[in-house]
Amino acid sequence: MSDPSNYSITLENQEIVVRLNRELIDVDSLRAFLDYLELESIRKRSQLTVEQATGLAEEIDRAIWDSIQSKFTENS
Repeated sequence: MSDPSNYSITLENQEIVVRLNRELIDVDSLRAFLDYLELESIRKRSQLTVEQATGLAEEIDRAIWDSIQSKFTENS
C-alpha cells in the first residue's frame, strides 16, 4: 500500500519521527491533520462530562452575547 520513498517512521526515545516526501501532502493539510491528532489526544484524556461541557458552552454563549448585544439591539 505505501511506497517506501513517500514516508518513513522511526521511534526515538519518547518521540515518533515521521519524514514525508514533500510531494505527498501540502504543509497546510499536514498542519490540519496534526491539529486534529492533538485535539483527539486532548479529547481522550479529558475528564469533562457532557453536563460540564453544556454548562461551559452556555457560559461562553452568554459572554459572547453580552459583548455583542449592543450591535444588534437599539436600547443597549
